[in-house]
Amino acid sequence: MREFEKKISVIVPVCNAERYVARCIDSILSSPLEDIEVIAVDDGSLDRSLEILMMYKDPRLKVFSKRSEGMFRTWKYGVERASGEYIVFVDADDYVSPALFETVESLLRLRDYDLIQHGWVEVYERSARKTCGSLDIPQGEYLGEELRRVKDGYLFGGQVKQRMFPLALYGKVFRAELFCSLLPALLENISAFAGESICIPYLSKMQSLYFLSDHLYFRRKEERSVVNQARALVDAKTLDGFLRANEERFSLPEDALDRWYYSFHLNVLEGAVRGKNDELAKRILGEKKFGALFAKYRRGLCGALLQKKLFPLARLSLKGRDAVLGARGAIASVFRKN
Repeated sequence: MREFEKKISVIVPVCNAERYVARCIDSILSSPLEDIEVIAVDDGSLDRSLEILMMYKDPRLKVFSKRSEGMFRTWKYGVERASGEYIVFVDADDYVSPALFETVESLLRLRDYDLIQHGWVEVYERSARKTCGSLDIPQGEYLGEELRRVKDGYLFGGQVKQRMFPLALYGKVFRAELFCSLLPALLENISAFAGESICIPYLSKMQSLYFLSDHLYFRRKEERSVVNQARALVDAKTLDGFLRANEERFSLPEDALDRWYYSFHLNVLEGAVRGKNDELAKRILGEKKFGALFAKYRRGLCGALLQKKLFPLARLSLKGRDAVLGARGAIASVFRKN
């Protein structure tokens, strides 16, 4: 049984983030709580990231440095050195609300939840707009039959790219005991879908959830690293194979596996179109399995354009969709404030 010294461990993977890491660490350390630890892991940065981290004197911050190994192994490195009963992941170029950890601690006085899922805000710095992300379920705790309905509706049965349970590490508070019990069996050799490779097994195994509608995490959406879409396609297939090989172990329904397969490949397809890699887009659309699922799930004008391989028009459609989603998010943010 793992010994816990703190209530919450915050894992911050850092790689060439000198422009943002101070804002990230400051936002975490602004919490007055003493019962947290911040584990910043420098993953072979070539800029001043490590130097900036070493300037902090707050005893709650622990700084580690290692050679570059990628996001998953950096997450794992941090978790292995964490002493918290709960684990929170914060990317070095993101930041959190000062209220995050006090809010989480107050909820954990009620019950030892396997997961606390809260809302987040996507911040577009160049355009000065924000998009709020959340689930459209009532705030509160979900156990037993109610949790099963949430899983069936949002994790296993969600509409692709619309109502699926968010499969990223941010916006979540994980129970360390459950997380660490799964960690040795998870994939380490993918990068494009590393968060999904952790969240799907974890969410399938969780027995208790508290959904918090507050937006407590701020995710920067511009100037992130450029994704190699060809490698991302390999990762999508690797993750699909892993999940299918562990279907019984993680209690994953077959139709959910198909939806995730479709979602991963659609993500790569849209990335390829945005990046003008039309040959890769044709390759994905030409796959028999994806083609069958695309015919079943595709929606709207963009889907029709992609199916016809009209990539220049699809690019314009994707840009238009981004603008509409951004406007909706900005309007929703205004209404929430008021």
